[in-house]
Amino acid sequence: MGQDNIGSGKIVHCLFPPCLRMNGLASFAGRLLLVALLTCTLVACGKKPEEKPPTVDFGPSVSIAESPDLFVKWLNPRNQGLASWQDMRPVLQKSLRYVSNKPPEAVVVTQGGTVITWGQLGRTLTRLMDMLPQLDADPGLLQKNFQWVAIPGGISYSGYYEPTIRASRTRKPGYEQPIYRCPPEIKRVNKGRGSKRSPTRRSIEEGRILAGRGLELAWAADPVDSFFLEIQGSGRLLFDDGTQAFVNYDCQNGHKYKSSGRIMREKGLLRQGHIFEQREWLRNNPHRVREILNENPSYVFFRFGDKGPTGAMGYEVTPWLSLATSRSQIPLGSVVAYAVNAPDETRGKRPLRGIGFAQDVGGAIKGRRIDVFCGADEHANFVASHLDAKGPAWILLSNDVMPPITVSRRGP
Repeated sequence: MGQDNIGSGKIVHCLFPPCLRMNGLASFAGRLLLVALLTCTLVACGKKPEEKPPTVDFGPSVSIAESPDLFVKWLNPRNQGLASWQDMRPVLQKSLRYVSNKPPEAVVVTQGGTVITWGQLGRTLTRLMDMLPQLDADPGLLQKNFQWVAIPGGISYSGYYEPTIRASRTRKPGYEQPIYRCPPEIKRVNKGRGSKRSPTRRSIEEGRILAGRGLELAWAADPVDSFFLEIQGSGRLLFDDGTQAFVNYDCQNGHKYKSSGRIMREKGLLRQGHIFEQREWLRNNPHRVREILNENPSYVFFRFGDKGPTGAMGYEVTPWLSLATSRSQIPLGSVVAYAVNAPDETRGKRPLRGIGFAQDVGGAIKGRRIDVFCGADEHANFVASHLDAKGPAWILLSNDVMPPITVSRRGP
């Protein structure tokens, strides 16, 4: 941009406006300004561009018939939110503490003709712990050091997460859905599993059979949020006074669980059935919420906790590493290689291959199913709410112990 130079009558194109006449003090000040600006420019030019995180190639889509070779080829710790396989050490230690308190010779499960003992699970965890420093450079060690016991026919995968729901410590307009602690009579029966004489969801919600007994932990703003809190088994309450509290599973009324997705599909209300679709339908049809939810007779009770979601081992679960499984298929303490095409907000689907640890169970986790703990953020919510797919899974057993006993039998 040009400015008139009054002294010469010429147009001078100045590098740094306004133009300074280089005489006397003005000349000295101008030189200082020029040096400062040039210095800033050089520093800016010399500044390294901000480094972007490395792009992860997740590999091809997961197939139910995927081999351990292909699995290991595309295994990457960043797929599970880890910078290194050594980052899983604290999670591995939780499983090892649990398994170490079990009788080593006791049989835990027979899977695919292989008899698995607590001792084998403990030795597997110890071997994996020892391998962690080398695993980043050589993931093939997983094949060299472990026997891969496949779950016949693969696994049905789902996900769970830590929800945050709005609540009040007292009942008031806008907060009228009770969240109950476990009634003592249910806790006494069958070690917390309840019985058929226990109240159903309908008698609790519509008949208000527990009202007035001081069992209310809190009052939720949304009955649908409260229902899905039961499905997740634990979560966080965000109170109207700005405080927060963890709530964890305490007991269940003993009635058989019937999923809301199944209920709504049977009524022809859904196309896909995932939780996002369920919640949207229930939000758009509030007059039918009780009708739908009360067809599931199962009811979960909570207690206040001092930490986030806690698994069946008694330890806090960890995103993408902790798995909820059926004890009859994958016992607590197992090291599991798992693979599934997981929902993704930008890609639609992406392959998720990981090393996980059976650290939790659930009333809805029956047979050949793995429920992956996804965390507490929006991505975790998305994946957990949409994940419903099949994929392969293997229980890993260390080779440096006596080879597992094989038995001839039909089925798992």
